[in-house]
Amino acid sequence: MNEQSPLKGRITVIGIGEDGYDGLSPMARSILENARIIFGGTRHIAMLPGTNTATQNKWITPFEANLPMIEDCLEQNPVVLASGDPMYFGVGNTLIKYFGTEPIYAIPAPSSISLAASRLGWALADCDVITLHGRAPEGIRSHLRPHGKLIALSADGSTPALVAVMLCEAGFDQSRMTVCERLGGSEERITTQTAQTWQSTATSMPDVKPVDPLNLIMIDLQAGPKARPLLKGPGLPDDAFIHDGMITKSEIRAQTLSSLAPFDGGVLWDIGAGCGSVSIEWMRMGGVAVAIERDAERCAMIGKNAIRLGVPGIAVEEKSIEEALLFADRLPVPDAIFIGGGITHDGLLEKCWDVLPVHGRLVANTVTLEGEEKLLRFYNKMGGTLSRLSVSRLVPRGNFKGWSNLAPVTHYVGVKA
Repeated sequence: MNEQSPLKGRITVIGIGEDGYDGLSPMARSILENARIIFGGTRHIAMLPGTNTATQNKWITPFEANLPMIEDCLEQNPVVLASGDPMYFGVGNTLIKYFGTEPIYAIPAPSSISLAASRLGWALADCDVITLHGRAPEGIRSHLRPHGKLIALSADGSTPALVAVMLCEAGFDQSRMTVCERLGGSEERITTQTAQTWQSTATSMPDVKPVDPLNLIMIDLQAGPKARPLLKGPGLPDDAFIHDGMITKSEIRAQTLSSLAPFDGGVLWDIGAGCGSVSIEWMRMGGVAVAIERDAERCAMIGKNAIRLGVPGIAVEEKSIEEALLFADRLPVPDAIFIGGGITHDGLLEKCWDVLPVHGRLVANTVTLEGEEKLLRFYNKMGGTLSRLSVSRLVPRGNFKGWSNLAPVTHYVGVKA
């Protein structure tokens, strides 16, 4: 979009449910009756009455190609048809990212998520809600916890069986899965079975009526005896990760993440990421992470760990510190930076500090005297806090047990004022 040109016109986004045109409010119907141009999916366009005289444009693929077309007719005040609530995992969010908030006016219908919660009597505030539409299905793994309630928007009719397989693999095979199809319409269907039953039915009874592509999954999570629930952290066990020894140990990682102060949508740069343990835990707590690691094998480990632990969207940059600094302006602006490796690189601490916005956090760990010297100089110049973290773990000593001390870690935390 040309950001130099002021936008003239309004885009009205109308949510429509399975009850179709008759389920719309009088205001929504009036807008559609007077519209000159309408955009929407084939299914939504088909819901319009035959008397509608507007120019009707069905979505083309990829979806981003539709946005310039909408922009070209902005002065005609185009109308966009969307499923349910356009602002809840819907097209309204995509339009706002492209056009900004000013020209968008949304008229929501009940979302399929709200309808499903009402059918089962679930309190939405107690549920994790995710979408698997256009996303890697492994994202569900970061939400597996005992007694949790999870609502997942499906990509298509095959999604429930795929989710059932992942639940069974994780030891949550007795979780109750309720698949809700075409909610709010005449073809509404709601089916509840355990994940184990869903999985076995999909493989042993292929002639069973297929699941409609328009479905979502309500999951009442139950951890079985073989489950290994990994909560959002911080401080997942070291053996939850594939690593070659280059890992921030669990106890140190818990303190490190606490110092980084993760929050939903926060951006982390993890420099010298190793196996990605810090950035992966940051993402499990709702953030976005860029893992910067020069070693190709460790970058592969990061990708595998991210899938195993339910954050397949991690960004991995196979770069040296020199390359990372050179291309820093191409990365998303960080809210926090963690330096776990390469701390003795000249100018690294200063460059990271300069990149951070106000309230941004710089956290660094080192186990060497040379790294400690760098941190002390930076601390004397910029302030912050320095601490020494020491951990001892119980290990076998012949027929007895004793304490083994991990290398003490010098830990720096700075918050940009």
